[in-house]
Amino acid sequence: MKNLFKHFNDIEIDITEFEEAEVTELEKAQFKRDLRIQTSKTTPRKWMKGAAAVCLSLGIGTASIIGLSYTTFAQEIPVLNSIIKLFSTQDKIISGYEEFADQQHLVVESNGITITVNESLFDSKKFLVGYYIETDRDLGESPEIETTFKVDGREHALFHTKHMIEKVGPNQYAGLTTAILNLSNHLQEANFEFHISSISSQDKKEMIQGSWDFEINAKATEPKVQIVEAPASKKDDLGIKLNEIIYTPISFIVNYRETIKNENLKEKWDIISSGLKVKDNLGNTYTPALTGGIGHDHGDKEFVYTFEKLHPDAETLIFTPFFRLMEADEIDENGVKYFKDNSNSIKEILELEDIIVDIQK
Repeated sequence: MKNLFKHFNDIEIDITEFEEAEVTELEKAQFKRDLRIQTSKTTPRKWMKGAAAVCLSLGIGTASIIGLSYTTFAQEIPVLNSIIKLFSTQDKIISGYEEFADQQHLVVESNGITITVNESLFDSKKFLVGYYIETDRDLGESPEIETTFKVDGREHALFHTKHMIEKVGPNQYAGLTTAILNLSNHLQEANFEFHISSISSQDKKEMIQGSWDFEINAKATEPKVQIVEAPASKKDDLGIKLNEIIYTPISFIVNYRETIKNENLKEKWDIISSGLKVKDNLGNTYTPALTGGIGHDHGDKEFVYTFEKLHPDAETLIFTPFFRLMEADEIDENGVKYFKDNSNSIKEILELEDIIVDIQK
C-alpha cells in the first residue's frame, strides 16, 4: 500500500473538481473497520488440552429484566446498508451472504435504547441476525450483550453464539449475532426467539438492563444434504471419516468424525487436532470456519465446518485430512497448558490420503 500511495503523491489534481458525497454512518463504519483490521494486533488465545478442541462456551447468560418494551415494524428508521456485508470484511465466510438475507425491520425500545433488527439469514445450521443499536450514552467501540435464544420453543438447542458489535456513529452501533445449532440439528425451517437482556461496555463500567425481544421465523436457504459414502482416511492409527455435506446457495457445510487411537502420539504431544484442506476439481480452494464439535465415547470427536460458496461449475471436492501435533507454549498456575496465536506450538502436521467426493447436484 505504501508504494501505491507514493504513486498517488506524483499525481497533480485540482481539488475543486470534486464534490463531497454524502455517506451513511454504516458506510463510514465499514471504512473504519477495514482500517482497524489492517492495523490490528493479535492477542493470545488459550487452548485447554483435550476438551479444548471441541468445547466452546455453551452458557447463554440471563439477567433480570426491567422496563417496558414494544415491538413495531420500522417506518421511519434511517436506510441502512447490509450489516452482514459490513461484518464480512472481518469474516470471509459470510461474504455474499447479504444477497440471500431476509429483510426484517423490527424495532424494540427499552430503557432509552432502541434496537432495530434489519436482516436475518438461516442456512440450516447457522442463524445470523443483523441489528442497529441507538443508545443514550457512549458504550465504547465494541459493547457487549447478554442474550438468550429459543429455537422452536426449546431453550438449549444451540451449540454456540457469537456477537460482533461495532460503533458506527455517536451512540450508534451495528451488531451481528450468529447462533449455531447443536451438532445433530439441521433444519429446513425454524422459529427463533432472540432476547437481549443487557448491553454494556467492554469494561462493564456502563451497563443497561432491559428487555429487547425479537421473534423471527426463518427458512433455510435451499439446503441439500449429501451422505458421504467414501471410506475413512487413516494413517498411524489416526482417522477422518466424512459423514455428510450440506450444500446451500451461500456455503457448504461438512460434518466429519475424528479418531485418535495412537497412544504413543497422545503421550508425546500436548494437543492433537484435526482439520481439512479442501479444493475442487477446478483448482479452487475453500477456507474452513469451525461451526461445531462434540466428543463421543472412546475419545472420538465429531466436527462441523462451514466453507464459502461452492463454485457453480465444480463437480468434485477433494478433501485432504490432516492432524496437527502441538506442544504447549506455557503452563499457567493451575497447570493448564495453552497456546499463543502465531506461536511455534505446531511441531508436525501429518496429512492423510485424500477423500474424493463427487458433488450431488
